[in-house]
Amino acid sequence: MKIKFVQPDSIGDNLDIRAGDDLLSINGNRIDDEIDYRFYASDEQVELLVRRKNREILFDITKDNDDLLGIQLENFRTKICGNSCVFCFTDQNPPGMRSSLYLKDEDYRMSFLFGHYTTLTNTKKKDLERIVEQRLSPLYISVHSTDLQIRKYLFGLKRPDNLM
Repeated sequence: MKIKFVQPDSIGDNLDIRAGDDLLSINGNRIDDEIDYRFYASDEQVELLVRRKNREILFDITKDNDDLLGIQLENFRTKICGNSCVFCFTDQNPPGMRSSLYLKDEDYRMSFLFGHYTTLTNTKKKDLERIVEQRLSPLYISVHSTDLQIRKYLFGLKRPDNLM
């Protein structure tokens, strides 16, 4: 993840971490978004692997577990919905509105961070494992039915989604 901003006089600033650096991992865990960053940076012993240009730099940090590093990351790419739900409110929007109102996200991270609803129909096993490991709760899950045939119809699924 690209570092967008480093707070002046923060731990990150004092270590000379810079905007434009890539945050590769924390304590050996790959960082894919802000949630990973917050989860892994909360430890008292933090090993940050950063890439600056073509050079990798390892920062070994000892801090209180509630100390912030002062690093802000660029936004992650939102996962887009591949369903054709019969009840989709986005598809029911009239034409001519701002483009953001037509974005159909299907991203559990948006549910965790901002309260968006998700069906979890496109969620991979590794994402489910992450939800459990990082205790990402609450999630707002739109289930509608646990019967596979009814779910397939309601969500416009071509294959089972293994929700249960």
